Amino acid sequence: MPSSSSLIYQIPGVRLLQAKLNQLSSYIPPPPRVRNGEEDAPRKILLVHAHPDPLHSFSAAIAHQVESSAKDAGHEIRRISLYGSGSRNDPDFAPKLTAQELALHQAEGTDIEKRRLASEVKDSLKLLKWCDTLLLVYPTWWMNVPAALKGFFDRTLVHDICWSLPSSKNNELGGSVGLVPKLTNVQQIVGISTYGAPQHIVTLAGDNGRRMIANGVRHGIAPDATVAWLGLYGIEGTTPEQRTNFLKQVDTLVKEL
Repeated sequence: MPSSSSLIYQIPGVRLLQAKLNQLSSYIPPPPRVRNGEEDAPRKILLVHAHPDPLHSFSAAIAHQVESSAKDAGHEIRRISLYGSGSRNDPDFAPKLTAQELALHQAEGTDIEKRRLASEVKDSLKLLKWCDTLLLVYPTWWMNVPAALKGFFDRTLVHDICWSLPSSKNNELGGSVGLVPKLTNVQQIVGISTYGAPQHIVTLAGDNGRRMIANGVRHGIAPDATVAWLGLYGIEGTTPEQRTNFLKQVDTLVKEL
C-alpha cells in the first residue's frame, strides 16, 4: 500500500510545484524521483570532495560512503579530490585564479580542447559535461565553502562552456537578463556538508556556501534542475553513533537519486 507521502504526488501539479519551490530555496527539498522508464536510468554522478585530509577525516568517510552507495545503486560515479594525497602524482587543485586565466576566461568557444585552459581545468570541464548529477562534499568553515572549492568554481566555470550572457536583443525584448546556462546536462546538485555550529546558528548566519551553490552555481546548469542538501551540524559534539547514523542518511540519499 502506498504511503501517504507518496500518495500526495498523485495529485496533479504537486511534484512540479515542489520542484519550483526548491528552485527558489534549497531549504524546500526536491520531490522524490519518478521510478519508471528513462527517468529511472542510472545517474552519472560527479563527486567533488574538498577537505585537506582526503583520506582520514570524517569528510573522507562521507565521500567514501557516496562512492560505495552510488556503485551499490548501479550509478556511474567519478571523483575529483581538490586536495591531493601530497604526492607528486596526486597534487592539490590550485584554487587561485591567475591574472592570465582571468584574461582568457571571457574567450569564446565551446570546444574544451581548443580553449587555452590549464590541463586540470580541462579535465574538470570534461567531467562536468559528462555528469547529470553534481555532488559536493565539503566542510563549512566560517559559514562558507573551503577556498579550494571556491577556487574550483572560479577556475572551472568558464564562459561559453559553462555559461554565457544573454544577447542584447533578448535584453531589449525584456528576456532573461541572467546567465544563459551551458551545463544543461546537469539535472541536479547535491550538497553534503559538515558544520561546526548548530543548525539554527548556521541558518541565522545565512550558510553562504549553500546559498552560493543553490542560488549562483545552479543557474549555470539545467533550468529545471533541483538542489538537495544534507548537513551534519555541531560536528565537534557528535558521538560515533550520530556519525554512523549520518552516513546511513548519506547512503539513503545517494541510492534515491
